[in-house]
Amino acid sequence: MKNTHDIADMYNRYVNDLFTYASYFGFPKEAIMDAIHDVFCKLAEDEQLIKRVSNKKSYLFKSLKNRLYDIYRMQKHDLSLSDIGNTDELPFNINVSIEDDFIDAEEQAGIKKQIETMLQSLTDRQREIVYLRYIQEYDYPQIADILNISIHGCRKLLSKAMETLREKYGSWIIFLLLP
Repeated sequence: MKNTHDIADMYNRYVNDLFTYASYFGFPKEAIMDAIHDVFCKLAEDEQLIKRVSNKKSYLFKSLKNRLYDIYRMQKHDLSLSDIGNTDELPFNINVSIEDDFIDAEEQAGIKKQIETMLQSLTDRQREIVYLRYIQEYDYPQIADILNISIHGCRKLLSKAMETLREKYGSWIIFLLLP
C-alpha cells in the first residue's frame, strides 16, 4: 500500500514536467499521457524498483524518453522507406514561455520568437541538452544518464551547442538561458 502512495505522490509531483518534456518531441497529447502512464505502471508492477532508484526525477525522464523512443520506432515501421530519415533520434523542439510579469506582451513575443529561432539553429540533441541543463536544471551526470551518453560526451555536446549559439548570435545568448 505504501508503494502505491509513493507512486501517486511521484506522479502528482512530476507529471507536468514529464508532459512538458515529452511535448517537445512532438507527440500528440494522448500518446504522451499514455507513455507517462506506462512509466508509472512499470513502477507499480515492481515494488522494489522505486527503492533502487536514487534520483527519481531523472529516472522518470529517462524512462519516459525510452518509452517515447519505442513509440517512435513503432511508428517508423508504419512509414514507407521514403518517409524515414537517416536518424533514429527523436526530434526535440522547444517552445519558450516567459513570465508575463516581467515583460509586456509585445516584447515577450519578440524575445520568445528570437530564442526559438536561435534554438532552431541547433540539432535536436543539442536543443534537448540545453532544455535539460537550463530549463530542468539537471547536472551533467543526470543528463548523461537520460541521454545515454558519457558525462564527458554530455559536456562536449552542451559546449558545442553553446559554441554554435555564440558563433551565430554572440555571447549574450548565455544570459537568456541563465535562471
